[in-house]
Order: sequence, then structure tokens, then C-alpha cells
Amino acid sequence: MSVCVSRSQVALVSPSLPGLRFRLFGFPITIGVDFLLVTLIIGLQARPGVLILEWVLVVAFSILIHELGHAFALGLYNIHPEIRLWGLGGLTISGFVLPPRKAILVSLAGPLVGIPVAVAFMAVQPWLPTGDPFGVAVSDLIFVNLWWGILNLVPIAGLDGGNVVKNLFVEVMGQRGKRLGLAAVAVCSGLSALIAILTGFYYLAIVIVVFGLLNPEPYLTLWQVATRGTGSAHVAGTAPTVRGKWADPPAPIRDEPRPTDRRGRVRSVAAVAAESRRAFAETYAETLPTSRVGADIARAGVATGAGAVVEDLDIDELERRPAPLLPDVVAMIARRDDTALAARLASETDPLAVLGIVTRAVEGKRVPQLLGTLRRDATPDRTAALLKLQVGLHALGRFEDALAAASILGAAGGAPGAVLEARSAARDGDRKRTAAALRRAVSLGPVRLSDAALGDMARIGPDREVADALARLRAADLRR
Repeated sequence: MSVCVSRSQVALVSPSLPGLRFRLFGFPITIGVDFLLVTLIIGLQARPGVLILEWVLVVAFSILIHELGHAFALGLYNIHPEIRLWGLGGLTISGFVLPPRKAILVSLAGPLVGIPVAVAFMAVQPWLPTGDPFGVAVSDLIFVNLWWGILNLVPIAGLDGGNVVKNLFVEVMGQRGKRLGLAAVAVCSGLSALIAILTGFYYLAIVIVVFGLLNPEPYLTLWQVATRGTGSAHVAGTAPTVRGKWADPPAPIRDEPRPTDRRGRVRSVAAVAAESRRAFAETYAETLPTSRVGADIARAGVATGAGAVVEDLDIDELERRPAPLLPDVVAMIARRDDTALAARLASETDPLAVLGIVTRAVEGKRVPQLLGTLRRDATPDRTAALLKLQVGLHALGRFEDALAAASILGAAGGAPGAVLEARSAARDGDRKRTAAALRRAVSLGPVRLSDAALGDMARIGPDREVADALARLRAADLRR
């Protein structure tokens, strides 16, 4: 199956599986060994000898052009995705959350490329050679592209059609339509699986069941709608509120004002996402232990774990690089395995993966539970996990949650952690906590204040205690 992925579907595939990696039209592409094995097994049922190789090549080509349709559509919004072919089809991974209308266009781009290819081959087939293997390859190209394109237009959870239906409801009804859209997708998925079983397409039924297990949100929402109704008083299906303007909210809310530049022009989703990444990268480099910051943490007498070390972070490269696949993070959130999620956060060394973990914890509404787990955890790795969580929450505009993480850390975060707490408090409008956090930063040791940090704290307006603490921090940095 094929799907354009931006968030939870990254759990469907593991980047650790071996595969063929190359670039095409500038897009990084991986053809996994699981894709080759599954395609080969299907082909063995009816194709002897060299025709098996023909079948594998035709399926790989057909799914690849489908995914390239998604990729080129994302390129229109200045988003550069990566493509992976895996056991159940193809994935186009962007790492970004698009507004409903753009998400619909991107989802439709795949089938609208594959189906015309099938039609074109059907039109010229009478004039093409009919002998093996060429004639068989043409028939397979028509079959795979047509079948794949039509199937992906069916509103099945995890496929393009499911994304289109969900986003159509959001586009027409606003964010309150998301629950109805997800419920409709769940109903259509169940009916499709039943029809597949009754007509003997057992592989399709298995695929729908697998996608349902890996994308449970439509089915959980259908259960909520069936048992509790669709009234607005129930909040289970609503998106978490995101304060601040560092990033797009995990689930874009139609009725919120869209971010604009200084001239009042609406910024693209790619520009907002790039700003979020840059804000995160800058804060990550300032707060987590490098050779300089590590000395501050060491003076506080706290072990941070190897996963917290950051050396020579290239912010421009981080902003451009595609988001890494995180196959186990969403599964941890779905299983409510907060201990495993905290451990993964502590050990993760890729800054962009850290941002992905925090984003998915926010989307899964697991931040309070994750904070509770880290509050009870007395191991040294807790500091590394809390620092990374604090940085990610601040960059995503979740300032109250970032302050909660800072409260658990206390002095263990060192001077950089205290400065970040002051930044979140200032963005949250808490003057007293801003001043208190800055005084703690002074007591924990010298730390350099970036322009971004000063800009955050300037938002709180004139304040004598804050100004005095900032002056002392600057003086200590100059003496160093």
C-alpha cells in the first residue's frame, strides 16, 4: 500500500532493516529488503523463472512513481521528503504537518500520477509486442498502477484515501470535523476488509487489519463517537493547545490565525516548520552539554549520560535534513509505555530525532504521563531526558509543560537549564519565575546568553529583578 506520511505512520517501518539506498530527482530513496521479499513471495504464486524478476521490477517502479507524485507535490510547498518502499508498499516521509487543503492535494498526487500511467499503457498496448517478458511486463504495469491507484483512493485508515476523507471533514467543518472524519474512515476500512474477505482478497484484508493496528486512531475515535456522541463537550479527539508561535500545532486548528511574516503575508507550512527546527536546534545547542555547557553541568555534580553530548551541531544542516524514521516511538505512545519512551529520549543522540520524540509525545497527549515517569525516575539518565524534553517543549511553544520539566530538574539542569526555564517563564508571562530562574543561573555558574534567549526574556517587558540578573550573567560571562 502507499501513503504519504507526516506523523504517526512513521511507526509502520523500521529504518534498521537493510535496503538499497539512492537519490532520484533529489529525493533520498530506500528500497527495503522487506519490500523485495514480500513482492517476491506474491510473484512466486503465478510467475515462473525470469518473470519473477520482471514482477519485482514492475512493482518497485510502479510504487516508486506513485510516491514520487507525493514527493513532487510536497516540493511545491518547499518540503523535501524521503521515500521508502517497505513490506506493505511505499511511504513518503516529510516530517511536517500540512493544513487540510494542502494535505488533500498531496495525498491525491500519488494516485493521480499512477493511474494516468496505467491509462497511457492501456492506450498503446495494442501496438506493443506481446511476447514474454515484454508483454507480461506491460500487463503488469497496467494492473499494478491502476489497482494501486484505485486502492489508495479508497478511504482506508493509513492510506491516501483515508487521509483525504479525514482532511475533507476538517476543511469543511473545522477542527471539530476531525472526529467525524476519522470515524468515517474507520467505518469504510471495516467495510473494505469485510468485502475483501467475502470476495477472496485475503491479502488485502490482512493489509487493512495491519494498517488498522498501526493506525488505531480512526477506530478509537469511532468507538468514542458511538459511545459518547459527537458533542463538543468531549475533548478526547481535540488537538492539544499550543501556546506561542514557534511551530505549527501538531494538529492544525482551522479557526486559529495563520502565522504571518512582518508584512502580514501568510507564511508557508515549510517556513513555519523550518523556523521551529531552527529554534529547536539553537536551543538544543545552547542547553544540552557541549564542551562548554558540560562544564556547567559537571560543576552542578550531575551525570547527564552519553546521549546528551552534542558536538558542533550544524543548525543549517539540521534544518534541511529530512526527519528520521522513529519506528518505536509511536508504538511506545500507543502502548502507553512511558518508561521506554523516557529511556529512548535519554539515549537518543540525533537532535532531529529528539524533536520528533517530543512532538509525538505532545501529539499523543503523553506529556503529563511522561513527566510523571521522569519525576519518579532517580537514575542519572533522567537529567538528560528532562533536558531534551524541556528543550523540545519550549521549541514547540509548550511553555507550561517546559516549566513543569524545569521544576523536576531543579538545579540538576545547570545554568543552561535555568536560563531555558527563564525563557519559558518569560514567554509564559511569569515575571517572578523568570527572575528566580535567572538568579539560579547566576548561582550555578557563568553561561552565555544568546540573542534568542535575550529576545525571549525581553517579551516580559521592563523588570528590575530580571534586568539585574541578566546584568550579573553578562558580567560573569565577560570575566570567564
